[in-house]
Amino acid sequence: MDVFFGNNDFYELQRENGLLYVSLQLLYHGSPKEGEKIRFVLDTGAFLTVISRGTAIRYGFDKLPKEETVLFSFGGVIKVDFVRLPGLIVLGKIITDVPVLIPHTMYREDTETGERKQMPEVLGLNILEYYNYYIDTENELLYLKNNPNPKFYSKSLSSGQIFTLHA
Repeated sequence: MDVFFGNNDFYELQRENGLLYVSLQLLYHGSPKEGEKIRFVLDTGAFLTVISRGTAIRYGFDKLPKEETVLFSFGGVIKVDFVRLPGLIVLGKIITDVPVLIPHTMYREDTETGERKQMPEVLGLNILEYYNYYIDTENELLYLKNNPNPKFYSKSLSSGQIFTLHA
């Protein structure tokens, strides 16, 4: 199936340490109407979007109603809060009631160096499902086109679901 992506329906990607990053506008209580720019790792293997503990505290997301659960990742067992954020602006439109995971830990340990690094924000499939998307790695662009029939992965979260976070 050929999909035409308009000239303005893309985000520039930044490449760093073998990962692709995209910046989106996040809404929170008291945010400016254009939101706050947050840099996400683009991870098409992540089931749900992740907001780091530091970002959650900074914008008050740690105070939102939450459901605590345990997920299993390649790095081991991770305790997380399942939270619904006020909104995320993508291509000028607001996605509201955004389900995300907030890890209980603020840092992860690099398995090779032992260095502690802050957990990153991760853009997962639960946001990308709103769009047909194309990742142009040569020009470092993420093209998006509204998906009229998104198939939502889950309205809730179950313990034991697989969760991927780069190490």
